Amino acid sequence: MFTKPESGWTFLEIGDFSERASYLTDIPNDCLDAFIYALQNNTPIVIYFDAEGWEYYLVCSWCQAYIILNKEKHEIITIDKNIREIAKEFIKDIEENIDEWANWECYDDKDDNQIEEIKSELKEKLLKLKTLI
Repeated sequence: MFTKPESGWTFLEIGDFSERASYLTDIPNDCLDAFIYALQNNTPIVIYFDAEGWEYYLVCSWCQAYIILNKEKHEIITIDKNIREIAKEFIKDIEENIDEWANWECYDDKDDNQIEEIKSELKEKLLKLKTLI
C-alpha cells in the first residue's frame, strides 16, 4: 500500500492507483487514527493526502474503497478492497518500515529519544488497530 518513506515522500499504491504523498500531512498518524476511529465506531473513513501540486482522498467503507483524485481533472477510482483489508495492508507497511515512519515528520530536528517516543506511540496505535481487526 505505502512504499518505504524516503526524504519526506512515499507512494500510495493500491489496486491500479499509484500516487505520491508528501510529508505535509502526518500519514502514519492520520491513517492510524482514522482506521481506529472507524473500527471503534463502525463508520467509513476519509483520509487526505497532499501530493504537493494536487491532492487525493482515500475513502474506505465496509464493502470497498475509493480514491478521489483532484489532479488535472477530478477522478473517482474504485478499489475492490474493504476497510479491514486496507487496514491490514497499512499495518504491514508501517511495521516493515517503523523507523522511517517514526522519522516521517521530524525534518532532521528531533533527537534519537524523541524519535523513539514517536516510534513507541506508533507501536501502541498499531497494537490497538490490530485488536480492532
